[in-house]
Amino acid sequence: MHLHRGAYLTAVIKAKKHALIVFALCSLCWGCAGPLGGAGAETVPTLSVAEQLRLQTLLNAAEDAFAKDHLGLPAQGSALQLFRSALRIDPNNPAAQRGLEQIVERYLALAIDAAKQGNSSSAQSMLERGSSIDPVHPSIAPATEFVAAMDKSVRKTVIVQGLSPAGLSRTIDRLLIDISVTCRFVIAAANDARTRALYQALRMGFQRNQYQRRPRAATMISTPERLERVCNYESE
Repeated sequence: MHLHRGAYLTAVIKAKKHALIVFALCSLCWGCAGPLGGAGAETVPTLSVAEQLRLQTLLNAAEDAFAKDHLGLPAQGSALQLFRSALRIDPNNPAAQRGLEQIVERYLALAIDAAKQGNSSSAQSMLERGSSIDPVHPSIAPATEFVAAMDKSVRKTVIVQGLSPAGLSRTIDRLLIDISVTCRFVIAAANDARTRALYQALRMGFQRNQYQRRPRAATMISTPERLERVCNYESE
């Protein structure tokens, strides 16, 4: 009886050891299943040498087109077309994805510039082009609000080209009568040096009229030289 019981216990111990060994081996295999192509594995396509060369050529051409402001129109050879072609080769390519974002951001910047110049139709067109590429881009909403606010603004433009310093001061003083904190200015001149000079004249006008703030002004290269006051009284 004792011999049978001892043999039984020995058999049980051996069986448990065997089970532990099998479990450990299975665990190792399961740990390797993912990378070897298990159910949860993701396969990353490997580009051929030819595809890699084509991809880099498209990215270089897209960056050149973007630098020339050839964003989307005409479509042939535009940065938009080239970045999208790159994404068809490599859908997760970070350079191409960032390229599309930059195109949207450039369109929004152009929309804001057009709105500042009073060209609401061009501003709306730029907004539409940007949102057609990425309608959920985080900068679209604030840019749209800015363009809408500029459309509701009251504008007054004065030509200052050829005025004497005294005449310029008098013109600026008239432009600054009863301005509110919502008022902004657009300065147009033939070159950067003249836009800076006109901004300084506008700033001195603020001081003469005892406005305790600096003028908010956008500048543009354009003639004839002029100052534009843009006030949105509805937001006060």
